[in-house]
Amino acid sequence: MKYRIVKYIGLAGVLLLGGCSDWLDVDPKSQIKQEALFESEAGFRDALTGIYTVMARTEMYGGNETMGFLDMVGQVYTDVSINYEDALKYDYESTKVEECIDAIWRGNYNAIANCNHILANVDEKKGVFSSGVYEAVKAEAMALRGFLHFDVLRGFAPSYLRGANVAAIPYVEEVTNKPIAQLTVAEVIDKVIDDVEAARKLIKEVDPIGPSFDSYTEKGYETEDYIQGDGFWLYRKSHLNYYGMTALLARVYLYKGDKTKALECAKEVIDGEKFTLLEESQLGDGNTWGSLCSENEYISSLYVYDMEEGRSDVYFGEESTVQCHISDTRRASVFGTPGVDIDWRNQNTFFLKTGEAKTYIGKYRGVNRIPLLKLSEMYLIAAEASGDKGYLQTLRDHRGYVNYPLEENCDLAAEIEAEYRKEFMAEGQLFYYYKRLDYNTLPDMGVVMTGNYVFPMPDDEMEFGDIK
Repeated sequence: MKYRIVKYIGLAGVLLLGGCSDWLDVDPKSQIKQEALFESEAGFRDALTGIYTVMARTEMYGGNETMGFLDMVGQVYTDVSINYEDALKYDYESTKVEECIDAIWRGNYNAIANCNHILANVDEKKGVFSSGVYEAVKAEAMALRGFLHFDVLRGFAPSYLRGANVAAIPYVEEVTNKPIAQLTVAEVIDKVIDDVEAARKLIKEVDPIGPSFDSYTEKGYETEDYIQGDGFWLYRKSHLNYYGMTALLARVYLYKGDKTKALECAKEVIDGEKFTLLEESQLGDGNTWGSLCSENEYISSLYVYDMEEGRSDVYFGEESTVQCHISDTRRASVFGTPGVDIDWRNQNTFFLKTGEAKTYIGKYRGVNRIPLLKLSEMYLIAAEASGDKGYLQTLRDHRGYVNYPLEENCDLAAEIEAEYRKEFMAEGQLFYYYKRLDYNTLPDMGVVMTGNYVFPMPDDEMEFGDIK
């Protein structure tokens, strides 16, 4: 079968000219012409906010790329609604599954195109920015471009381990209506690293949540430093901030197999002490697991104003349209003994509505953020990259296992896998974890993954090369 690249690559240069309603979905004041949009600092800020808003849609990280499609193919759920059953079977050509896959491709490249619109204008308009905002806007646009390409790569190309030199995806760095040639997996990874490393260096000195500031809080804001520029510096955890860029690099370097750099980046996030793992004393008192994690452990996340009604209620529960369900048997196999009884996640991230017989994931109830990068992942990356089980034990201690230390000669890889399965339910990372390590079958399920790790590129738009 021959696949063809969709229009969001070829038509990236005319997205804005065709109308901002297809680009920004923030509020009516953002729906203005490109020329006016990039005449002021406020316009650049709106453009950047628009990218995060697009990413939070259900077609992307507000659904498909987190709690929805990606966790279906990661076999997180025991069953889903009949409309999505083909995803559990890896029938990528069925209508509903194909819609999900195409939406991920189009959505990511649409957001990439708009990163490029910012980057095409930001240097020329440097004079319109107040202190530090130019650096932040440019850095976030560059880092988001890397982030989005990386996830397209993880979905639509072989893993680095399986095919580093195989033709993969285009890496789009300009506003253009011309087709962009594919790069290999290794070349795309290097492009991602270049973008994010440059962005991290640019934002390091100005980001309030970066290493140049002693402390950071999202409560109270007793200093006016954060409130400048109509609050641009507020809520940095809802942006791809300095430590989010560093955490992303840890993820990318590990995907590449560069454990030295992955460990270095993961340790920088951990040692920065801007984020903390949960303590047992924080549980209870009406706090939900999701709200506690978003306040303490989320490094970078997406804000969703209608999270419970627009996301959690859509995916989880008998009355939801998607009905992503995990059986008691699967849940027990994931948390094991003694995890069923003592694991804080098992006790706090599931719910059973009155009158229902099924258990659903509830980590997005009472919260307004979807995680993109979390502190817990940095401990897992550090453990895998260093071979030091101490990092893993620290995470386990903050998940209820303080009285259950890892055995001296434990199988560290197996223990890390177990934590990934517990930690990332409804977050879209488990499928990529299995793919990175080239699992032939998935644990406890016997699901054969040969041929299922690479999503087909959309075939309904502009032809591109000879992609098989």
